[in-house]
Amino acid sequence: MTRAYIYMRPPGEPGLVTLGRLDVERDVGVFTYNPEYVAQKGWVPDPIHYPLRPQPFVEIRGNGGLPGFIRDAAPDGWGQRVIAHVRQQELAGIDYLIHSANADRAGALLVGTTRTPSEETRLERLDHLEDFIAFANGLQSGERLATSTHRALRQRTSLGGARPKVTLLDEGRVILAKPRDRHDAEDIPAFEHACMTFAARKGLNVAPTRLHRGSFSVLLVDRFDRLVNARGEIERLPMLSAATLLDVDWRAMDDASQRRWRYAEVADEMRRKDVPLEDLQEFYKRMCFNALVGNDDDHPKNHAVIFTGGRWRLSPMFDVVPSLDGAPPPALAMAVGKEGRGISRENLLSHAMHFGHSQESAAAVLDEVAGWEAELQRHYRDMLTASQAALAERSIDVDRLRR
Repeated sequence: MTRAYIYMRPPGEPGLVTLGRLDVERDVGVFTYNPEYVAQKGWVPDPIHYPLRPQPFVEIRGNGGLPGFIRDAAPDGWGQRVIAHVRQQELAGIDYLIHSANADRAGALLVGTTRTPSEETRLERLDHLEDFIAFANGLQSGERLATSTHRALRQRTSLGGARPKVTLLDEGRVILAKPRDRHDAEDIPAFEHACMTFAARKGLNVAPTRLHRGSFSVLLVDRFDRLVNARGEIERLPMLSAATLLDVDWRAMDDASQRRWRYAEVADEMRRKDVPLEDLQEFYKRMCFNALVGNDDDHPKNHAVIFTGGRWRLSPMFDVVPSLDGAPPPALAMAVGKEGRGISRENLLSHAMHFGHSQESAAAVLDEVAGWEAELQRHYRDMLTASQAALAERSIDVDRLRR
């Protein structure tokens, strides 16, 4: 059995508390809230699936024994690869959770092996970016550099996804740096920057991005789950992925699990958390935008809510990249309507009520987004090389949004 303690700074509170204890054996978990925190009737991230109570939650079998709200603070592909490199072995899910860095975990949770909270706050500055790129390239090419362990210990990212990434400080801002993968045939950071800046231009709530040109192009994304206060201190905002809202096992790729990957069901879960109507309607518009640009990597880990201003809100949009297969994708990763994942006007309108829309208002949103085609093409041509713009434009298909 492996044990981890979960810490958190509750919203509006000055210090860390021990939220609870997680025990995992053979991918089956038991989570127990700290009795002192239960007595205080403290705030918890997921009161729907893990309400505050003295009794332990037993037989947790999804996500390697990790409750979803804790799994959101654990690393995925890239972070696991770095940790396995440092430890020189593959680990279980809870071990990756323990050995990843507290400094850059998604959301407000921290993890340790002692009951007393401890916090790691040190982040590298943006001028260490080239060091990270060198480390990432070495790791991906299978090199065993003399400095690899030292560098990796600084870069044990807790953030998700399979691509290299690192959290850095840049003039008082906390940013996520996403370099071009050395194996990429295309400049993915450039395509993502083009999509994100166009979405922002059209009024969607988007995580601000910049494109850094160095030895490789690097997308710099502002971390929306971090705030730097007037004293220069980094504050963490609680965050839950859509996968956690849906209470699905992120590792499960079977049909039964993926049938719950539905935009409408995510909207229903956001409503249960009192996310305001304007956010639900923005979520619908994002679904339509993903269909417009051909972003078929819109899985439940690429949507989230954050706790800010005393309530849960839809997070800024992130991880939006057009499909680069040379043709518009026929479907998105999550179901867009009653007929599943397939992109069509009828399907996109079929679940309108879940987002607080009537058929008429949803149709107006869909028509608005479809009407962005010419401007999107011009934007691509301004932001990308001619060959890149031509490839991105081939992912656009407004015909399916109109019929």
